[in-house]
Amino acid sequence: MTRPRSSLLVLFALALLAPVAWALPTAAQIKLAFDALDTTRNGAINEEEWDRASFALFRAADKNNNNFIDAAELADSTIAQDTFLRADTDHDGRLSVGEFMELRRAIFRIADIDHDDSLNFVEFELLIVMEQVGWTDRNQNGRIEQSELRESLTKAFEQLDENHDRQLSPTELGYLPPGRFASYDTNRDGTLSAEEFVAGYRTALGA
Repeated sequence: MTRPRSSLLVLFALALLAPVAWALPTAAQIKLAFDALDTTRNGAINEEEWDRASFALFRAADKNNNNFIDAAELADSTIAQDTFLRADTDHDGRLSVGEFMELRRAIFRIADIDHDDSLNFVEFELLIVMEQVGWTDRNQNGRIEQSELRESLTKAFEQLDENHDRQLSPTELGYLPPGRFASYDTNRDGTLSAEEFVAGYRTALGA
């Protein structure tokens, strides 16, 4: 049976969050993913929308419908091996729906930078980047504080700077909408310094 287009979009959206080898989606792909999860069309993904989409991802991978994902099912799913290892808290080699949803909710909490129980577009975009480079949660409280945000963004800058020239070009920031790149580029030189990158995101996040 063919999956409804809405379900396919949800699976695509969550597949973007899998921490795989360094390869960021385009700005258009991120927007498509965000819109797929934002079912209320209010410009934010709330906890219910996030849980519903995460559960759909689990169900798509759980081919035999036994509420577990085993190694064989994992290989045929969009769930990354790293996600499997992070979620398998009892280390039994299979992933229960409870373990998976617990991980998904932890990811939601850490991405909710303004702590308003929803993800706006910038938070969602940054989540996709940070799932690749890793958050800085020094106090390990499952939240990103303002001081940790700067550190996390600086770490992301270093990873995104592929040619190590201490500047980010539009090509290196292909995931970023062009209009936002221009707004971050305060000295109008066509690239972003680390300070511009951090300041731009902090402003966009209201931090």
